[in-house]
Amino acid sequence: MIATETLHPQYLKAQDGHSSFVVLPVNEFEELIEDYNDLTVIEERRNDPKISLSDLKKNLSSHASI
Repeated sequence: MIATETLHPQYLKAQDGHSSFVVLPVNEFEELIEDYNDLTVIEERRNDPKISLSDLKKNLSSHASI
């Protein structure tokens, strides 16, 4: 996950002097989008059923013999 301290934003100001836009290097923007997508998936799966590692191994080994 990208740390905000490593971002290099440039602020574009409107005629009234207030910041209106932020420009980021493409690689930083892409990392932010990737992090956002990862966090979205995590949130969507938050309530999915959980399975223990030992149960997972049992399930995998029982399917491997088929």
